[in-house]
Amino acid sequence: MGRNFGSLFSGVGGIDLGLERAGWSCAWQVENDPYCNKVLAKHWPSVRRYGDIKELDTRDLESVDLVCGGFPCQDIARVGRRAGLGGAKSGLWSEFYRVVRDLEPRWVLVENSTSLTKQGLGEILADLSEIGYDAEWDCLPAQAFGAPHIRDRIYLLAYPRGGRRSSPDETVFAGWTGSQLHGGWTLEPGVGRVADGVPARMDRVRCLGNAVVPRVAEWLGQRIMEMAA
Repeated sequence: MGRNFGSLFSGVGGIDLGLERAGWSCAWQVENDPYCNKVLAKHWPSVRRYGDIKELDTRDLESVDLVCGGFPCQDIARVGRRAGLGGAKSGLWSEFYRVVRDLEPRWVLVENSTSLTKQGLGEILADLSEIGYDAEWDCLPAQAFGAPHIRDRIYLLAYPRGGRRSSPDETVFAGWTGSQLHGGWTLEPGVGRVADGVPARMDRVRCLGNAVVPRVAEWLGQRIMEMAA
């Protein structure tokens, strides 16, 4: 199997970094935030990047084995606007769907707030089913991978209908056992909230807060390759 992926709503590249650590290769990234794009350009200088996903022509995208991303959660999260997938932010799921529909990747990895299970998950499953994908999902908290904070997040993995499982009980999420997965780390990295001379430092805090913990994406990337093999 190939091991390349395309990244939507890339942020500062948390999913991308984790997948690369698992042996995947990033083919392209789609991100509209200027500060995030500076971070992506620094760490992925040779990867092709695109801006506003609403203006993205999918014919420009290289075919990939996996499309991943965490679309905005502001209209889904408990402290958000609660407009669901009809909201201006979380409604960008429709663009995620458009990319998957046009590219037909072997795997689709979606990350979002756990509130998605009550507001939007059914619609996403229906959209994916309409274009021939089955899906499975689970909550993988960052704390279970050693982080000193909980950060509950839902991860959904989709694949062409009937094209992945060797048995009905086999799932990509099987085998994770909470805090037994990884040792913890004692401190969060410095984020420079008050460092003299650090520009846009609040952007740095916001982007880190929105980012996926790379260890979680790394584990998922490893599991996907194991299941494919």
